[in-house]
Amino acid sequence: MEKLQEIGEHETIRRLTALLGGHPQLRTGAGDDCAVTELPGTGNDQIFTTDPIIENVHFKSGEKPERIGHKAVGRVLSDIAAMGARPQWLLVNVVAPLEQDVYALERIYVGMNALCHRFGATIIGGDLAQGSCLELHVFGTGTVPSGTALLRSGARPGDCIFTTGSLGCSIAGKHLDFVPRIEEGIFLRQTEWVTAMLDISDGLATDLRHILKQSRVGAVLDADKIPRNGSLEQALHDGEDFELLFTVPPENAGDLCGRWQERFGNKLVAIGEITEEVEILKLKRDKEVQILERKAFEHFSTTV
Repeated sequence: MEKLQEIGEHETIRRLTALLGGHPQLRTGAGDDCAVTELPGTGNDQIFTTDPIIENVHFKSGEKPERIGHKAVGRVLSDIAAMGARPQWLLVNVVAPLEQDVYALERIYVGMNALCHRFGATIIGGDLAQGSCLELHVFGTGTVPSGTALLRSGARPGDCIFTTGSLGCSIAGKHLDFVPRIEEGIFLRQTEWVTAMLDISDGLATDLRHILKQSRVGAVLDADKIPRNGSLEQALHDGEDFELLFTVPPENAGDLCGRWQERFGNKLVAIGEITEEVEILKLKRDKEVQILERKAFEHFSTTV
């Protein structure tokens, strides 16, 4: 009998997703930031995502409740942003121990509602159950014009790679206070130039590999161009930055950078290029180019 710790997170996900159902209105199922379904007669598609945060895994015991709520909703909104969609409805399932402070739980909802209000989302229900520690399981929906959701599967050789902000050292506080890139995601979708996009939750190197796998391409990153907080190693592997990572054809990159600065007031710099070497990720540093080895946190694994 196989155990989760023996096969790990990614193999478990692969096996479970093979058992999921299908439907004629399903545009995109498991394997992207969100699932996408048609909404016939509306001119829109519906997107769906869900994400948990668990005490002492995603936040420390004793953390400020409002920050916990912010992160719980923010992770789901970040997935929605990665599709270029606008958030809509949220459901929150709470798992809590008997000794849970009710006032702290109320303050968590204050934090969740504050971020929802900022981006036009609404918490409309959920459930409450007893467990050994505090857990928040958030389910979210959003909308996007039909057929325009930004997926991981469209990158092509020669495309420029961009990220919306600095990476690394999220553990210092950003992972609890980040702002989901909802407006940026919608802006990028509306340019019609983005070929692939996702949000950076597991680290630049790990998440870029998702684009490479889905798009059947490779990439080379330029170490000198990666915006970072802390070291290059932290920028590549820390995770929980929740910036958007996306690709754009080179002929559109200059116009995009100009429009981006006009809209958001900061510079956008290409950090790499998509190549033809399928699923091979390389790093250019000090004029040398080398293959970047895999290194990432994985649930149910004792190794990194």
